[in-house]
Amino acid sequence: MKVFLLMTKSNMVLTFRKKLIEALKEKECEVGVIAQDADFKEEIEKLGVKFYCVKSDNRSLNPFAMFRYKKAVAKILKEEKPDKVFTFQLMPNTFGVKGAKKAKIKSIYSMVEGAGDVFINNSIKWKVIRFVVCKLYKSAFKNSEKVFFLNNDDKTEFLARKLVKEEKCVVIHGIGVDLEHFAFKPIKNDRTFLMIARLLKTKGVYEYCNCARLVKQKYPDAKFNYLGGEGTIKIADIKEYIDDGSINYLGTAKDVRPYLEDCTALMLPSYREGVPMSVMEAESTGRAIIVSDRPGCRDTVDNEYNGFIVEQTDYETMAKKCIFMIENFDKTIEMGKNARTFAEENFDSKKINDGILKVLEI
Repeated sequence: MKVFLLMTKSNMVLTFRKKLIEALKEKECEVGVIAQDADFKEEIEKLGVKFYCVKSDNRSLNPFAMFRYKKAVAKILKEEKPDKVFTFQLMPNTFGVKGAKKAKIKSIYSMVEGAGDVFINNSIKWKVIRFVVCKLYKSAFKNSEKVFFLNNDDKTEFLARKLVKEEKCVVIHGIGVDLEHFAFKPIKNDRTFLMIARLLKTKGVYEYCNCARLVKQKYPDAKFNYLGGEGTIKIADIKEYIDDGSINYLGTAKDVRPYLEDCTALMLPSYREGVPMSVMEAESTGRAIIVSDRPGCRDTVDNEYNGFIVEQTDYETMAKKCIFMIENFDKTIEMGKNARTFAEENFDSKKINDGILKVLEI
């Protein structure tokens, strides 16, 4: 059987789809990938995957760019004739699906990995974008056999907007994590907190920074590390928090495990997620979690068992939870152990991928 995956950035193939590809290869499937850049072409081909690049901007609403992408995808799929096509993220989930339909692929599957900025922001500009994107989703998903969601909130919203039929919906609660790669490590520091995310307002960057500033008023030796590249927020925008020592900006890293092992707990006060990879990886490592009470985030924490759920904008309560973790280190260690158990029960990538392949009938 031949299966093609339609992705956006090529690095995401390695970060998010590697275990799925391995699961497909174990089933003796021939696997192909179409991505929107070729930055990691060689690494992807080393997995035994046929790679194609169709250059395009996933967030572009330029109609000419969209139709060029659709046409290029259709041409590749007509030549390759895969048995199944699996699409991920906005452009592949809309014009990628349409391209697969044009190529007369009968078995098409899609995954919504988070509603994202389109469903978070409510300015006039974003309302217009949301209107267009919803039209595209609704049209494309008529051709998808199944649409995977990572949390029930996203599924509920897509159903409420009539973008997909309920019988097509499958909720898998995250794409999973490699439990062996992110092995359990005992917590060694009692006051080191970490956030891993691109510098985006919707990730809760400022909430994290303000929380850190409050905690350090009581515990000046507490550390609040930040790992992630620039986005809508630039380093200059958070310079005051760096300069006064509230946070330590660490840039980016290919391997986040040393940073997870160094921290007491991971924080993610995000406005909305699918199911955040950083949280799954941290829980697998055995780290307590503080997340916002928002879609995708709250799915990762059983409150007071493996961490805390806090209102998204309430950085004062976030600070209180950090102080609780510092002052009740035995409880924090217990929550870290519970986090590993939670990850084993809910985020094992092998179990999740086996479930996906069952739905795909592979």
